[in-house]
Order: sequence, then structure tokens, then C-alpha cells
Amino acid sequence: MFKFTMVDELKHALLRYTRAHSQVDGVTATSVRGFYLFQRTTPSEVEHTVVNPLVCLVLQGRKQVSLSSGVSSYAAGETLIVTGNVPTASRISQASAASPYLALALDLDPNVITDLVLSEHVASSSQAAHDTSGDLCDALRRLVMLLDRPESLAVLKNGLIREIHHWLLLGRQGHAVRNLGLPDSHVRRIARAVAILRADYAQPVHIERLAAAAGMSRAAFHQHFRAITSLSPLQFQKQLRLIEARRLILSKGKLLSQVAFEVGYESTSQFSREYTRMFGRSPVKDKQTVSER
Repeated sequence: MFKFTMVDELKHALLRYTRAHSQVDGVTATSVRGFYLFQRTTPSEVEHTVVNPLVCLVLQGRKQVSLSSGVSSYAAGETLIVTGNVPTASRISQASAASPYLALALDLDPNVITDLVLSEHVASSSQAAHDTSGDLCDALRRLVMLLDRPESLAVLKNGLIREIHHWLLLGRQGHAVRNLGLPDSHVRRIARAVAILRADYAQPVHIERLAAAAGMSRAAFHQHFRAITSLSPLQFQKQLRLIEARRLILSKGKLLSQVAFEVGYESTSQFSREYTRMFGRSPVKDKQTVSER
């Protein structure tokens, strides 16, 4: 368990920062790239997304996350580490005005991991897993405390991000984190193909291009892509399209035919069927929800 005083200080710093800065659905982006703070006073609906590799620390409340490995629930003091670009369905299951859901998340940086893995100290020490949760929490606390001190943050940020990755490498999921930093690992190779899919999700998939980016044969690419993401490339692209479509419907209220075309669908009826299958409600109903606000 973390020391109470350290966690309490982190919670207060997070609350102070999120209350002072604009939020969208309880999510506050910070000046540190890939570092987000969360504060929500009510449970949320299920949110579908394709996440980057990240570490998420829950400080208060509870969050339910569905990955390819199954459904897990994370309560205060528990850490979620995702080491691949994977589709997730998650919801905040416990939050209230008196005791809001509080959490923070940091995208993992493969370049930082590579640098640390090449260090003889990390390479030898990471053979045995340790409980580094307290050290990780302390480093995250110091990073949050610096958010309102931009001059000091500019000087100390890189060192703190490096320290956070260091504790993750020495932790219980260190082996999976370490694979993110190996340039020739399957995880890193598939990540190059995922980057193409993310950038060009509305365009037709060309497996040969993706396999070439991963440096694999077509057969090996399909095998490793599914092993890492739990989906085929076409299924992965479909989720990217539908997630973006829902964002457009809920945030901008565009015509459904316009949204379908914009994310790469040629058939509005096919778009509607696949949207309903993924989200459990039709795009028409989601559009009505926006209109009623």
C-alpha cells in the first residue's frame, strides 16, 4: 500500500489542477505531452477507444476496463499498465460529488524505454520483478506538483518521466514494458503498422503496406497483429472508424451520411449496422441525444 500522506498530497494536487483548468468529460490534458488527469463526480457510460501504451494510476473511485484478456476493475491505489495499441471498453463505475473518481495516466515512451533498457543496470536488475508501486506513485506525485510551476517543470520534466519508466521496468510488468523499447520486438514492429492505420483509418487497408512497415511477411504480420491487438487489421480499422464516427456525432452533430462517408464508409446502412453492433445503440439515437441537450 502507498503511504497515506503521499497519496493524499497527490490527490489534493490533482484536484487543485483539474478544478483550475478546463476539462472535457472529466479529462484534463496537461502541458506534459501524453499526461492526463481525471476527475469525475458521476459514473460514466462505456467509452470505446484504442489506447496507446500507458500507465494509469487510480487514486479514488473505481474504473472497469475491458481488454482482450478480459474485464478488470481498478480501485484506489491500483495501477493499470497497457503495453500495446489495443481496443478497450471502459467505464467509471464508482464516483460521486463527495468522493469523485480521481486518476492520472501517462503514455509510455518507447524511446525512453529503449534508452533505459540499454543501461546495464536496468537490464540486470529487471530480471527479478519488484513492487515499485510506492516509488512510481512518488514520481507521479512530483510530476503533478510541478504542473503549476512551468519554469521548474521545463527543467525537471524529462528526468521525472525517465524515472517513471524506470520504476515500471523494475516492476511486476517490467518484461512487457521492456518489449516496447526493443526496436526489433514484435510489439514495436506492429506499432509501426498501427500508426499507419491510425493516420489513414478512412482509407482502404493495404496489408502489403502494413506488413512491409512491420518488416514481416503477410502471414507473420497477420499472426502477430492479432496476438498483440486481439483483432485483425480490418477489424482494428473498423473500430477506429466507428470510434471516430461516434466522436463526430456526439461532439458536432453532423448528418449521419456525412459522418459515414468521412470515416470511410460507402454504405450508410452498413455503417448503421456496425455502429449499433459495437456501441449497443444506433447512430440515430446518439444523434437524438445530442439534439436533446
